Amino acid sequence: MPEEFEILKEEVVPLFKVKEILSKRSAKDLTYEQKKAFEHAKEFVKLDKEEIDRLSEELKALGIRKLKDKHIVKIIDILPKNVEQLKVILTETDLTFKSSELSKIMEIVSKYVKTKK
Repeated sequence: MPEEFEILKEEVVPLFKVKEILSKRSAKDLTYEQKKAFEHAKEFVKLDKEEIDRLSEELKALGIRKLKDKHIVKIIDILPKNVEQLKVILTETDLTFKSSELSKIMEIVSKYVKTKK
């Protein structure tokens, strides 16, 4: 019978954080799902911690109230290259972002897309 776990806190975190957390554990102690998540994070993390922190702060500083932490994390993980890709990231919400808001977001994100590894 599988172990029961109590969820203490749910938090949306960027792939970098997933990679960081799972890298601290021994590979033999990871569950199948954790191993897959770790492999995925290693392959798709595009920015380092400092860049993630700067990008997150810059996006929050825009003051777009509709832009929630969950959106920012998705933007950081995917680093959309254009407004169309950004719209896809934001489609899960019922909120509509103005064209000017999308442009402001992309203006900031584009600085980091160029520096991706």
